[in-house]
Amino acid sequence: MKRILFAGLLMLAAATAAAQSGPAQSPQRFGDLLIYHNTFNSSYLQPEIAAAAGLQRGPRQGVVNIAVQRNGADGPEAVDARVEGSVKNLLQQTTPLKFMRIQEQDAVYFVANYSAGQRGLLQFEVRVQAEEGAPVHTLRFQQEFHPDE
Repeated sequence: MKRILFAGLLMLAAATAAAQSGPAQSPQRFGDLLIYHNTFNSSYLQPEIAAAAGLQRGPRQGVVNIAVQRNGADGPEAVDARVEGSVKNLLQQTTPLKFMRIQEQDAVYFVANYSAGQRGLLQFEVRVQAEEGAPVHTLRFQQEFHPDE
C-alpha cells in the first residue's frame, strides 16, 4: 500500500515540479529505449512516503527520478535496467547518485537523493544499461536547484 501511495505522490511531485520549472522534457531515445527523467525538491514527498522509499527530506535535498522503457509489440514496457550516475555543482564538485529501484505493478523506476548547498545549476550524468551485456547509454541533463526556504 505504501508503494502505491509513494508512486502516486512521486508522480504528483514530478508534475508539480515540472509545472514550476516549465514544460516537461521529452524522453531521450537510445535505439529502442526511452529514458525519462525528472528532478524535484524532496519536500514534495510526505515524510512517511520518503522514509518508506529510503529517501531523505530536507531543505537542501532533491530527488532525481529515472524510468526506462522499451517499445514492445503491445506498447511501452518497463525495463529493469542498471542505473548509476552523478551530479555536479557549479564548483565542479561531483557527487555519486545512489539509485534505489522502485517497482509498482508493471512500472519500474529508479530514484536517488542529491543535495545542494545553495541555489544553482546542477549537471546530472546518468548511465543506463538495459540488461547484462547491453551497451551503456549516458544521459546528460541540467536542472536548476532551488532550496526550500
